[in-house]
Amino acid sequence: MLIFLFAVLIYLYGSLPYAYIATYLLKKRNLANEGTGNIGVTNAIKVGGTAVGIITVLGEISKAIIPILASSYFFEGNIKITLLFIYLSFLGTSFSIFLKGRGGKGSTVIIWSLAILSPKACLIMLVTWITIVLFSKNNPVIKTIPLFLIPIIFYIFETEVYFTIFCVFFSITTFINNKIKMDDYKFYKLFNNSPLSK
Repeated sequence: MLIFLFAVLIYLYGSLPYAYIATYLLKKRNLANEGTGNIGVTNAIKVGGTAVGIITVLGEISKAIIPILASSYFFEGNIKITLLFIYLSFLGTSFSIFLKGRGGKGSTVIIWSLAILSPKACLIMLVTWITIVLFSKNNPVIKTIPLFLIPIIFYIFETEVYFTIFCVFFSITTFINNKIKMDDYKFYKLFNNSPLSK
């Protein structure tokens, strides 16, 4: 029962759209209707500026730290529970109940979580990701390759099946989320370039 309660609370905390809130409070602008329309760190910085960006980043980092601390304090750092909590926080960030299922990409949450739990594997993952993206020449197919390498990288370093399962779920969720965001962005650009929107 306690795990279920924490699971719900962590998903709700992950759902808090820091980028949206900070942009609205500091700039009185609706992040969902500006820039790329994405409720994430990058768009928050572009639309709201440095102060909004800092608040957003700190908020997103807290979504990585709080699940780990909750698991450590209340569940003796059980790795299965830790990974479940992190995934729920990531899920809340990507599909926020407060934004009717919209959200950010959740990259900050995942990167900080994995950096805390497995620094070496996280470093290799980031180097691999950056290298492939730099040589992808904006090819969307090539850019998805790192997503499917993440479970392999973490299995090599952690040899822990739960880590691998977590990374598989993360990769699949991110792939789906990126596809949705790409479709949303195309619609956003189409609508905003339409004569009817002028």
